[in-house]
Amino acid sequence: MKRIYKNYFFNTIKVGVLTATLGLGSCSDFLDKQPYDIVRENYYTTAEEVRAGLIGVYDILGREQFYGGTYSSFLTLADEGAYYRNNYTAGPEVYNYDAANATIVNLWRFLYQGIERANFFLSKVSDTPMDEEEKTAAIGEVKFLRAYYYFILVTNWGDVPLKTTPTISVTEVDIERTPQREVYDFITQEMEEADGMVRDIQEYGHAGRITKSAVRGVLARVYLKMAGAPLNDASKYAKALEWSEKLVFPTGGQYVHSLISDYTQIFKDMAADEYNIEESIWEVELYGNRGGDFEAGRIGNLGGILNTNEPDGYSYGFIAASRKLFELYESADERRNWNIANFYYQGNTSTNPKVFYVNEIESRHMAKYRRDDEKRLPKNKNYTPINFPLLRYSDVLLMFAEAENEVNGATTRATTALKEVRDRVNASDITSDVSTSVALRDSIRSERMRELCYEGLRKFDLVRYGTFLTEMKQTQQDYTTLAPDNLKYMALAFRNVSERDIWFPIPIGELTLNNLMWQNEGW
Repeated sequence: MKRIYKNYFFNTIKVGVLTATLGLGSCSDFLDKQPYDIVRENYYTTAEEVRAGLIGVYDILGREQFYGGTYSSFLTLADEGAYYRNNYTAGPEVYNYDAANATIVNLWRFLYQGIERANFFLSKVSDTPMDEEEKTAAIGEVKFLRAYYYFILVTNWGDVPLKTTPTISVTEVDIERTPQREVYDFITQEMEEADGMVRDIQEYGHAGRITKSAVRGVLARVYLKMAGAPLNDASKYAKALEWSEKLVFPTGGQYVHSLISDYTQIFKDMAADEYNIEESIWEVELYGNRGGDFEAGRIGNLGGILNTNEPDGYSYGFIAASRKLFELYESADERRNWNIANFYYQGNTSTNPKVFYVNEIESRHMAKYRRDDEKRLPKNKNYTPINFPLLRYSDVLLMFAEAENEVNGATTRATTALKEVRDRVNASDITSDVSTSVALRDSIRSERMRELCYEGLRKFDLVRYGTFLTEMKQTQQDYTTLAPDNLKYMALAFRNVSERDIWFPIPIGELTLNNLMWQNEGW
């Protein structure tokens, strides 16, 4: 059902975006260099203005260029799937593009736009007369979101300009790239500070806002990344363990998260605008059918079970599962037939059902986000209300198991966390097979692929493991040797991928405007 968050946050989204973007142009210049302060010197003066500004910072998450569409659907995809179009030979989806590509340019632009909104908000909010507890929570949320946007930037581009004050001059264009470690230090400092400011998740009853649970889970993710490539700072495993442990073994009356019994229900709820905070800790809020002021996305439309019938929920089926992912599941694993569909829809399925089954593994579509479960009618051809998961408790359990294993070895605590994730979906008990740290590490990595496929984490994981290129080339071999002749074209992305694709290119416009900017290697 529609929660208070969506009632307030998205009914007022136009106000929030207007408030937060005063002075912003539509060009892709660095940080959209129009200064806020020149336009509204006295913002924020009321609690309503603060709330509207907060909305503007959140707004970036749901943009079609970010989690609402292309980033979550294509730019984070690795070896769990391939682009299912034989006539598509250029673009990030097949690792054939350059620094002028609009998808990459827009992602960079919107992330920095969110950072500029946050910088402006934080520079103006401290003296606003309003309830201090609410203001403190809002500041904590904005600090966290700014740090999160930098996290996406640094994990995808490497060294990036770190800017923590609002733009005050249209000539402020030359900004150096900050070394990654400094950016990560800023991210963790801001997120840890936010932990003491934001509210507990049970105070909201939904997963659409930043809460202590979200902060702690994402901090575990950040520290695991720092422990892996390219920083390879193994000392950060202890920090990942510290923050994930706060959720796995909560103290002081804090909310106790758990896995819900039915894996598929998580994603049905995200399509139906239902919330289950036992497991879902943070989601990108998307709602409606583009018939009002709400922000709908393209989850389940770009990727999903192929469906050519608009009233039922049109899906282009751009992503098909890889053989690697399919064969990673045991036949009894309940996740396999939910995440990977062996059928598609065609024609008017409401009045004359036409369901077509496919035998080839390579023709089986990514099916995690299903438009069948949408409750908002009529369904829009290209936009859906399906929320996108940013953090689930199963991810926290696997992060905890990984960090525990790296710090303390294959302990009972680590193997129990892994077993909990597998037991939920009827997977076999592998406890006796993971008695060593090496075996447990390999099992956790495989389990993350099974559990979290298509949730924007697979490429991120492979890069931090240092195995991205190796795994992608192995997937190319699978398509080349095992796919039917008419589907061998799906090897294209994996054939194109190279070492440079660990990073995105710095947008060409930034290189032109910013004299201190330099390009990533290979681009």
